[in-house]
Amino acid sequence: MLTVADLLHRYAANAAISFGSFALDAGQAILLRGGSGAGKSTLLHLLCGVLPIQAQSGTVVLAGQSLQTLSRSERDGVRPYTVGWMPQRQFLMTSLTVLENVLLPASLADHADETTQQRAMALLQSFAIADLAHLRPQTLSVGQAARASLARALVTQPKLLLADEPTAALDAVSSRLVIEQIARYVQGGGAAIIASHDPAIHALWDAVSDGNATLAEIELPTSGQSGGPK
Repeated sequence: MLTVADLLHRYAANAAISFGSFALDAGQAILLRGGSGAGKSTLLHLLCGVLPIQAQSGTVVLAGQSLQTLSRSERDGVRPYTVGWMPQRQFLMTSLTVLENVLLPASLADHADETTQQRAMALLQSFAIADLAHLRPQTLSVGQAARASLARALVTQPKLLLADEPTAALDAVSSRLVIEQIARYVQGGGAAIIASHDPAIHALWDAVSDGNATLAEIELPTSGQSGGPK
């Protein structure tokens, strides 16, 4: 489903980060580790098409598409149906309700039909925030906003979920709900990459998954050398 080969990203000051090679299939998840500056967020931005794959900097094949051959508009088309994106900051729009925020990726693609709206409400229900659907996001707690952000990433039923620090600043209850929903998505045939500093992710995953969804780990060293699955 996802194949990364010899991926490299160069920054303006001639610094470069090598991400090496790895693959991810449906029903699998990767936990992306690394210190500040290791390139976790950069890798996620490359995989979701926000950043271009630079010339002679490796290849990324996602759901049969070679990202390095796509134009900017074609890369934008990868989201939200091939890739669901949960950014480190939730960026919920304060002018919209929680439900409208969750539906936003489908609405922008003119696919916010009744079935999608029912799916959005089901996601909010599974995250225990259905009663907040018609409120503005500024009334939510940090944990509730994170759950709404993940619901937004999943509402289009993407093939790959990219989650950047999904449990950051969350309490134990919200962290468990978030990881439980990611695990359920993977068990249902999705694939996920989770970038996180949270040392509790593995224990949470083991507690909420049924053993059918694997969670491999990739450590990105700050030295610029390539990481790889453990």
